[in-house]
Amino acid sequence: MSKGIAGIMRYLITLAAVIVAGLVLASMFREYLFQPWTRDGHVRAQIIKITPRVGGPIVALPIQDNQAVAKGDLLFKIDPRTYELAIEQAEAKLKQAIASERVKQDQATRARDLSRKDKGAISEQALVRKENDLLVAQANVEVAEANLHAAELDLEFTEVRAPVDGYVTNLLLRYGSQTVANQPALALIDTSSFWVHGFFKETQIKNIEPDNRVVVKLMTWPDAPLEGIVESMGWGIAQQDGAPAADLLPSINPSFDWIRLAQRIPVRIRLTHVPEEVELRVGTTASVFVMTDTEAAR
Repeated sequence: MSKGIAGIMRYLITLAAVIVAGLVLASMFREYLFQPWTRDGHVRAQIIKITPRVGGPIVALPIQDNQAVAKGDLLFKIDPRTYELAIEQAEAKLKQAIASERVKQDQATRARDLSRKDKGAISEQALVRKENDLLVAQANVEVAEANLHAAELDLEFTEVRAPVDGYVTNLLLRYGSQTVANQPALALIDTSSFWVHGFFKETQIKNIEPDNRVVVKLMTWPDAPLEGIVESMGWGIAQQDGAPAADLLPSINPSFDWIRLAQRIPVRIRLTHVPEEVELRVGTTASVFVMTDTEAAR
């Protein structure tokens, strides 16, 4: 009798374990089907191209590749001697313009006084010419002042500083390297701009909404999940077919794959919590799990 009861108990325990395992598997299968997720995720950040406003050889380079810098830190300095000389020249031209203006001012004043004292002493045409000469001299002073201000700005631009907190990336500059004005010299990763791009199948997009909670697992830090929310979803992706050819007619691939694969749509994830031990690096791979309203409520 006791053996029969023990057998029934073992059977019931086994049956309960099977039922629980089935429920767990069913739940996991449901989440796999209905909860949007993708392994095609990547860490992104704003990449700032540091571009000098003036050119010249580098005389100071206090940074190293992959170094962290703060906003306002000196990245490199361009030889300032040419621009210091330009300021001296601009100051001399300003003094010359001011002196010329004073001469024209005196001439115009004397002409007006003489015209008031003796109506016929100076012609109206000569008086107008004196006034016009004064206006030209005053304009030359303004031009000289503007040129001096531009020269001072150029001297200030010889010191290139970090516009944001970030990481120096792919530094190829060396002491003595020649920089070219308005040409990118190095890249800076903005540390305050990290986000994640998840590429989801188009069949999953209908289940994703802005502000959905998101869990991100980086391949480099699989045991330290990140948290975020859906910020936005892409409205278009590039198409291979239909682009205009040389004759402006649409270019169509003559072959067609009968196996249709779902396109992937980019979804931008704003990170709301990053564990302290996690170091975000642009381009690293991530798995992205979007919690729908039902899943988030659990």
